[in-house]
Amino acid sequence: MSYERFEWLEIPEQQTEPAKKKTKPAEAVVGKRCPQCGWLDEETALQCFRCSYRYNIDHSMAERIGQLGITLPPRVIESNQNLENFFRAHGRTRPPEPLPIYQLRLQAEALRLSRGFDRLICLDEVAVEHYEHQLEAALRALREMRGRALLADEVGLGKTIEAGIIMKELIHRGLVRTVLVLTPASLTEQWREELHNKFHEDFTVMETPGAWRAVQAAESGRWIASLDRAKLTHHREAILAREYDLLIVDEAHKLKNRSTLAWKFVNQLRKRYVLMLTATPVQNDLMELYSLITILAPGQLGTVLAFRRHFLDSYDSRQPRNASSLRRLLNDVMIRNRRSKVNVQFPRRQAAIYHLELSEPEWTLYRQVTEYIRRRFNDADSTKHLRLTLLTLQKELSSSPQALAGTLRKMLADTGHSEGVRAELQRFIELAEAIPQSRKLGAVCEILERFPGKFLIFTEYRQTQESLLAELARRQIKATGFHGGLDIQQKEAAIALFRTPEQAGGARVLVSTESGAEGRNLQFCHQLINYDLPWNPMRVEQRIGRLHRLGQAHDVAIFNLSCNETIEAHVLDLLARKIRMFELVIGELDMILGNVEGAKSFEDLLREAWESAMSEDDLRQRIDALGDVLVRARRDYERVRTTNELLDLALDER
Repeated sequence: MSYERFEWLEIPEQQTEPAKKKTKPAEAVVGKRCPQCGWLDEETALQCFRCSYRYNIDHSMAERIGQLGITLPPRVIESNQNLENFFRAHGRTRPPEPLPIYQLRLQAEALRLSRGFDRLICLDEVAVEHYEHQLEAALRALREMRGRALLADEVGLGKTIEAGIIMKELIHRGLVRTVLVLTPASLTEQWREELHNKFHEDFTVMETPGAWRAVQAAESGRWIASLDRAKLTHHREAILAREYDLLIVDEAHKLKNRSTLAWKFVNQLRKRYVLMLTATPVQNDLMELYSLITILAPGQLGTVLAFRRHFLDSYDSRQPRNASSLRRLLNDVMIRNRRSKVNVQFPRRQAAIYHLELSEPEWTLYRQVTEYIRRRFNDADSTKHLRLTLLTLQKELSSSPQALAGTLRKMLADTGHSEGVRAELQRFIELAEAIPQSRKLGAVCEILERFPGKFLIFTEYRQTQESLLAELARRQIKATGFHGGLDIQQKEAAIALFRTPEQAGGARVLVSTESGAEGRNLQFCHQLINYDLPWNPMRVEQRIGRLHRLGQAHDVAIFNLSCNETIEAHVLDLLARKIRMFELVIGELDMILGNVEGAKSFEDLLREAWESAMSEDDLRQRIDALGDVLVRARRDYERVRTTNELLDLALDER
């Protein structure tokens, strides 16, 4: 009897207000127009930003400066350089006279650049699609807030992009040389990849006190650190020993309590510019907002007693009194864009689960290898390396016989195994090789036949990828592979082939490994197949985020393959039923997982459940218990989201 079924998940449509069409106001001249090129400049500008026409200055002085024979590169401040070295680099043995005039010119240039944020000059070097609200946020943070801002956009609107643009602009203008990013531990690598791929800035993830001591005297640098690790005593002293031009704090709501070590640590950091990112600036009451603003602009909201007296409602601490006064104060330091207000189109998600029944040979392989893994894992003689290998085997069981056989062959090559173990491993290899086609592979072909258009298929393992590509080629379905082992030219060729329309000879399918399509714009495709599921749900969301993002013109369809009675089916059930992640906006999942009690990640909790389970029934019970934890975490997130919606309503301009 077959228990296979194709199930579309019920995903409620996001309720958002239609964006109001902005009316173009009559041109208001704020500042002065250049008589030479027409550029609108600041009133205090000394020369035109675009053509360098000098406004109302002593032209005799300009001539004297020109006689020095020094031409500064555009938008470069040299005031921090050794003047003697600077002039030597320009072919002079000594600085020309008179130096005071030249130094005055440098000071004027530095002032113009630091204040003249009338446009963004870094966008040509930003490899990311940006939107009007993000550019407006970046300009506000630079121009009005002088680089000290709380970026509190709702989830999915691109706070990270806004922070990256601000950072890049400050670096471009010569105002920032050292940058420190503080994030939750689970996001350090994600931040490093984003800043590298989208902003061409290379950051180092700092993990040891020795690494920090080595950079104390560095004139420039880019560093990322876990906030939880950075605040520890043996790290904090080294981190606090120097000043940072720019500090970026992600998930800033974790600094809601001024009495915590984390808040005191961040407040102690010496920083010129500060960006704090959170979609939920208020978790429980408005005093948490006071804590965040105090780090950015001490005194902006007055004293604690004054803030409580003027702005806290005695009956509901989540809603402010004197909302208009509070709004004016917050506008100086906080930017909060809302999904219902920005003029962007968000695609909908449609998600399906294809529940599959393993064939008899596949089920025999799964059952016997799982029993072997559990037996060897609990063996007292099992080393840490062996346990990691066994964990990989368990995951590969849900992917493909080819991936499993590859790891088994590596284990067989290890001469340290007993003859009995070697015989067992050889038998598993023979069972895997005897499976002509996995049920999952057949399911992919069924989906491709049923649904037209291009597909992005994700798998964790190269052997699985190769078997997929071979079967698609046999069925004359044009496909290409993408993985971390390809060089730059090969990667670009694969993406180009996938982007090319099928009618013009392009590939219909891109089969990518986990590291494959990071940072790639694949929005010309809107259908995704999760061939196998990683145990880390953030990686599932990153997969979806390749397609489901701002600018996607179609609804995004996500097909998840699940083999009944396997651990993969349990993981998918957690994601689909407990977290309900397929109905979430990109970014919400991390916030939900951040509400899980304890410092352990979801993947760690799942692995512990798997490691300690004594049987399949025991494993099912432990995963159900983990599901209950996730349900509570989601409820906590929804409560916090409601709290911030109340704040939004209270602060809305009438």
